[in-house]
Amino acid sequence: MRRTSKAELIGELFTAVRANQLATDKMDDAAARGMGVNRTDSRALDIIERLGPVTAGRLAADAGLTSGAVTAVIDRLAAKGYVRRVADPDDRRRVLIEKTTKLEAVSERFYGPLAERSLPLIDRFTIAELEAIVRFLEMGTELVESRVAELREERVDHS
Repeated sequence: MRRTSKAELIGELFTAVRANQLATDKMDDAAARGMGVNRTDSRALDIIERLGPVTAGRLAADAGLTSGAVTAVIDRLAAKGYVRRVADPDDRRRVLIEKTTKLEAVSERFYGPLAERSLPLIDRFTIAELEAIVRFLEMGTELVESRVAELREERVDHS
């Protein structure tokens, strides 16, 4: 086992996180191409799969889209058969966007093997280690979302 300082270990952690983000980005890009969708639509599908049926407003907020843009996303995904609009059982005036069995099958095709291969690796960690990893990822997500909000407020655009 190598012995490093905490500062060196933190540097390695940042490098590993960035490498993981790049690998995940490449995976998501390959899956989006295979599904015949763009990355914005792919992100919307991930949100719907993760959260379950969502309103268009919630989808727009989580994906960082305007109401007009999210309508176009939902239309494209519904046309491909990946999502459908359904009445909200708690408020029939509202519409929810939910995944279809076609999306489940396509997601399984692209991401299923990755999940299967990761389970034996994850199983090597103790409960305490897994709890620490979850805390780290949740903290990282919160930090990134916070920075995204700051950048949106600044309206940074160099195009």
